[in-house]
Amino acid sequence: MDTAWRPGLDDPDGPPAWQDMTPGQPGADTDPDAARWFATLAAYAPAPAFVRDGEGRYLWVNAAYAHLYDTEPGEIAGRRVEEVDPPQDAAVFRALDRDVLTARRPVRHSLAFVHPDGTPGQVVGHRFVLESSNGPCVGGIYSDVTGHTRTLEEKAAVDEEMYALRERTGLAVVTVGPDGRVERASGGAAELLGSSRGVLEGSAAVDHLDGEADLRSLARSWADLVNGRTSRCSEVLRLRVVGGGGRLLRADLAAVRSGGATERVLAVLTPLGAPTPERTRVSPLQLRVLTLMAGGQPNSGMASRLGLSRQALDYHLRRLRELLHAASRPEMVARAYALGILDATKWPPRATAGVFHG
Repeated sequence: MDTAWRPGLDDPDGPPAWQDMTPGQPGADTDPDAARWFATLAAYAPAPAFVRDGEGRYLWVNAAYAHLYDTEPGEIAGRRVEEVDPPQDAAVFRALDRDVLTARRPVRHSLAFVHPDGTPGQVVGHRFVLESSNGPCVGGIYSDVTGHTRTLEEKAAVDEEMYALRERTGLAVVTVGPDGRVERASGGAAELLGSSRGVLEGSAAVDHLDGEADLRSLARSWADLVNGRTSRCSEVLRLRVVGGGGRLLRADLAAVRSGGATERVLAVLTPLGAPTPERTRVSPLQLRVLTLMAGGQPNSGMASRLGLSRQALDYHLRRLRELLHAASRPEMVARAYALGILDATKWPPRATAGVFHG
């Protein structure tokens, strides 16, 4: 690199050529120290900058510009653009230089280029004319937005994945703010509850819960999520559906945080049974009868395990047939699974966690 074009405080023998190309710069024509200081600031400014003559020769580049090429300023200055950049990039850069020199006005634009290691890069900035004693030159100053652009592309990809997950899979997803109001509901969630997004969004989430539900466990879990004591939890809930009745659901809750604070809670809803016109009330003893029956126990085995007489067992079986609207043992078991009273994901048979007991 020609030392005449290397600005810095280590050049005390006269002002750098940069001063010649910046007439009118405050202090540059009257204070040599100020000119050198300005030149040093330009040399080490974080924004990549360069000066080229009309023949495409680099006259000056700063450290940030050289960093784009993983080299030092002295390795670029004095060389033509074709010696520094790939042919396709060099042709674009030379064309831009000619346009600026012809129009004699600054141009703002973005440029895509290839780093020496083959990775793509992108900068945005201005290219402009600089007058010097040797004729007009082209100056440019840019911001490297490679990382920012990559981040935006990655964010767009994540947004598309989330949109596909929420809207194209039919997954029932509800986003709830810290104030307990529904901010967003997927189409699957609206369909699951027999409602619409317009009704769900903006409403208080608790308004969709069964009025007689025990909310103590949910309240504790919600407080833990909002206050940052946990990041996820699961609850079994009974939600009201349009037209009356309710539906037993498992809600898998996850905190969405920013800066350590919970901004919202994401709830994935999974149905545990079919909608029911009214609550099916089963006692703890009747639940035990259902789990034993689902496990294949005969009446004599159930009576023995539960310490019941044959008459007492018959009474509970009769009550279960009435409650479940079932005429036989297989139908009772099938209805218990369909209504979410028994957990279809567990074996041996067991009651669904959180299921209501009458």
